[in-house]
Amino acid sequence: MKKRIFIALFAILCLIFSSSYVMANDNNNGNNNLVDGVKNTVNEAGNMAEDAANGTAGAIKDGANNVKDKTQDAMDNAKNGVENAGNDVNNTMENMGNNMRNQNGNDYTATRTAAEENTGNTTQNWMGRDIWTWIIVGIITIVIVALIWYYASRNNR
Repeated sequence: MKKRIFIALFAILCLIFSSSYVMANDNNNGNNNLVDGVKNTVNEAGNMAEDAANGTAGAIKDGANNVKDKTQDAMDNAKNGVENAGNDVNNTMENMGNNMRNQNGNDYTATRTAAEENTGNTTQNWMGRDIWTWIIVGIITIVIVALIWYYASRNNR
C-alpha cells in the first residue's frame, strides 16, 4: 500500500515539474497586462472590503441609535404612566375628602373620650397633674443618679 502511494506521489511530482506554465502576457497594449489585472483585482477587493466595513459600521450605528431611541421612549412612557397614576391617586383622595366634607357639612362635633370630665387640674385623688409629673421626674432623676454612682464605684475598684 505504501509503495502505491509513493508511486502516485512520484508521478504527480514528475507531472508538475515536467510542465511549465508562464503567467506572462505578451500583449503590451496595457489592457490585458497581467500585473494590471492583479492590481485591479486587489484594488476592487480592497474597495469591497471597505464598503462592507462602512456598511457594517452604519448598520451597527443605526441599530444602536434605534435601541437608544426605543429605550428613551419606554422611559418617557413609564415616567408619564407613574405621573398619571400619582395624579389619579391625588385626585381620588381629594375627591374623597371633598365628599366627606360635603356629607358631614358643618355638623361635625368632637367629644373627648377621657375618663375625667372637666375636673380642671386635679386627678381623681387629691393631687393635681403637675404634682404627679414632678414626682415621676424626681424618681427618674434618683434612678439615673443611682446608676451613675453604681458604675462610678464599680470602675474605681
